[in-house]
Amino acid sequence: MSKKIGVIEGDGVGPEVVGWGVKTLEAVARGTDLSFQFVPAPVGGTCYIEGGKVLPETSLEVLRGCDAVLKGPMGRPDIEAGIVERDGILALRQLFGQYVNIRPVKLFRGLEAASPLKDKLLEQGVDFVIIRENSEGLYSRMGGLSESSATDINLFTERGVKRILKFAFEVADKRGKRLVSVDKANVLSASLFWRRKFEAMGEAYPDIQCSSQLVDSWCILVLQDPSPQRWDVIVTDNMFGDIISDEAAAIIGSLGMSPSANFCPSGVSMFEPVHGSAPDIAGQGIVNPLATILACAMMMRYSFDREDLAQKIESAVQGALDEGFRTKDICAGGPSCTTQEMGDAVLKHLN
Repeated sequence: MSKKIGVIEGDGVGPEVVGWGVKTLEAVARGTDLSFQFVPAPVGGTCYIEGGKVLPETSLEVLRGCDAVLKGPMGRPDIEAGIVERDGILALRQLFGQYVNIRPVKLFRGLEAASPLKDKLLEQGVDFVIIRENSEGLYSRMGGLSESSATDINLFTERGVKRILKFAFEVADKRGKRLVSVDKANVLSASLFWRRKFEAMGEAYPDIQCSSQLVDSWCILVLQDPSPQRWDVIVTDNMFGDIISDEAAAIIGSLGMSPSANFCPSGVSMFEPVHGSAPDIAGQGIVNPLATILACAMMMRYSFDREDLAQKIESAVQGALDEGFRTKDICAGGPSCTTQEMGDAVLKHLN
């Protein structure tokens, strides 16, 4: 089976990490019935500087013909904040109906020292997943900006809330049958709407232990006890999901260990590292490629239903870490390796 993969290199360190993603996909497919054709689709800040558009129509047409998309981080310091995010990242998610954002939070063996939490809190490990609504809320691109005021509409629709909750319940049913909804129902009408839909849907899943948690208290509780016995699947809205998933990434050592899937169950999905374009270290060969490599594992799992290949990639990452390879962001004061050395170590285990 030949699959076409759209490749968005992005900005800053994007080309460096995406290159290792492509090599990972090539390596994991070798010797299987799966093969990949990679097609470039430039999107991002450099496109905006060179042609006036973050998302050129030619790139959009390429992506429409793909089976999945591998995306690097976007953004440049010489472009006004919000342009790339609004016209590139959010536009892609909404144009392709990627209403589910999946962010696994897993502490890989050996990275305990890179976590800011005390060793005692990490004894049981960290392994939960955040399911984030990816198309509505404060990121619905509704509102306006003037010299005297600004408005962003926190849009929640019944269709949008129900479909993301249903996806989260189904994920929880396949994992530990525990689901926590994170909201701000004590203050926001939109969150109260969300909580009522969550509680009503919970009645259809009697085998799942479900509860609601206010976002501010969740942010405290997860730092006090991040164990799998406490958390399994978290479902939340767009804004809260953006914030708590970055907090969770710190728990597991670095944004450089955090992959992400922008998932459309019936269409083209996009896989990327959570970290930004990091222009301050671009070209230095020190960026951590593991978040992008792990995003490729998510592509195997969610777009191509190849759990075997997803686990193979994750095992190769663990193998590289077991050998002692650490990029600067996860070295915890010890010796660090280059992007090339880390990537090569993962490929060695894949091969």
